[in-house]
Amino acid sequence: MSTSLQAHLQRHFGYETFRAGQEDIIRGVLAGANVLGVLATGGGKSVTYQLPALMLPGITVVVSPLISLMMDQVQQMRAQRRIAATYLNSLLDPADMREVMREIERGMYKLVYISPEKLQQSYVQALLKKVGVSLIAIDEAHCISQWGHDFRTDYLRLPEVVRALGNPPVLAVTATATTAVREEICSLLKIKPEHVVLQSLNRKNIAIDIIPAADESERRSQVLRQMDEWKGQGIVYCSTRQAVEVLATSYQLEGKRRVHAYHGGMNSMERMLIQQQFLSGDLDMIVATNAFGMGIDKPDIRFVIHYQLPANMEAYVQEIGRVGRDGEAGYAALYYTREDVQIHQYMIEREYPTRRQIDLLAELLRQQQPLTPEVLASIELTQEMADLLLFYAQRVSTASREEVAASLEPGMELRDHADQVYGELERRKLLKQRKLAEMIRFAEERENCLRKRINGYFGEMGHEYTLQCCSVCGLERSLYKESRQTENVGRIETSWDLRQALSVLLPK
Repeated sequence: MSTSLQAHLQRHFGYETFRAGQEDIIRGVLAGANVLGVLATGGGKSVTYQLPALMLPGITVVVSPLISLMMDQVQQMRAQRRIAATYLNSLLDPADMREVMREIERGMYKLVYISPEKLQQSYVQALLKKVGVSLIAIDEAHCISQWGHDFRTDYLRLPEVVRALGNPPVLAVTATATTAVREEICSLLKIKPEHVVLQSLNRKNIAIDIIPAADESERRSQVLRQMDEWKGQGIVYCSTRQAVEVLATSYQLEGKRRVHAYHGGMNSMERMLIQQQFLSGDLDMIVATNAFGMGIDKPDIRFVIHYQLPANMEAYVQEIGRVGRDGEAGYAALYYTREDVQIHQYMIEREYPTRRQIDLLAELLRQQQPLTPEVLASIELTQEMADLLLFYAQRVSTASREEVAASLEPGMELRDHADQVYGELERRKLLKQRKLAEMIRFAEERENCLRKRINGYFGEMGHEYTLQCCSVCGLERSLYKESRQTENVGRIETSWDLRQALSVLLPK
């Protein structure tokens, strides 16, 4: 079997050997077991379901959280590896959706990428059950846990989908899962302890740096200056779209390198174009919210700068994990001011509905009003908030989901369980606040090794490093900076004389 697996790996992916954990995961899947694979960011999670998909008889369904991610992976498989893959998501117009579904029914694909929301639709489940699903792969599987850092209600409904599709083997993969998250994933998906493949998340080649700033003005000037200095390509993460726009625009006016903003407020085509420019080397840096980076297959990113404090350790580790996937030295800087805490506290408060909004939504449902964006906006609710409320109402109710959908007065369910729903939301809010507090402690404490603390948060003891460890243990930042003096002299001399060039470069 080992020889056969390696032959398939070489043939379809061009790799001579498996990375740590990959072969164990694939063997478990091919044996028909439900498996949880926890591999570090850049550890090759996609191979663990793409390779079995080519060896199993039916189709493999890949549940993916981001449309851009699934489109990128499908494009790579078609173009580079000639693997029959497609996707079903909300960007497909009705005619294209029908055509793709007909092609799936005719057996034209081995992998079908799909969002968890689309997978909830009964006609999609009926099609998949008809053609036969050999494996369900759940990417970013921490989302299936209520303790995960990117909670989505349709992820928690995936166990129901697995049963509806005839209980095929399930592979759950993630890069960041605490002990509590791993336990819940295993409970929900019936994964036995012996089928958990847990690899070290410690990225030995990444130096971890925390840089405090007195205020926003000082931080911005420091980051703008250092964006010119770091070696290679990199990502600068901000917590808000406004911060992305301000920082990117400020740098474009004064900086020397090719930089573009990226956030969820841009249209999908613009985001895809910017992403492709970064991947091809036409951009040196992306200034982005956390909307950028998931699934980016770029091994030579040399640095990640966090302009503001991330909301939790899970997000922080995922984002710095995009550095140095080629094994070469990388650098991760976190700039921090106390103002960041206020931003996240505000966002947490805005994320969850109030008790009054719960009652207003229940009344809208009782009146059988369609929950259009305009109607929800009238009570200051987003579609995501409404979905969250209905999910918890269904969860605490004794009625089945189908009975709720068929009820003449669906608002009664939410109204009857409003106190329990509100209590559940308050527990969720408290959890996010605790995660934020952990992130604040990480940024402010100056005594214990940062690498040890990160790994300890995820229940890991290892803390080895290759070049430098962290700013607590001692860090020489100049190793990650690039001297541009010679480059700038040469560039200036093409249009100015040498005296002018030296007047620019030498201190006055």
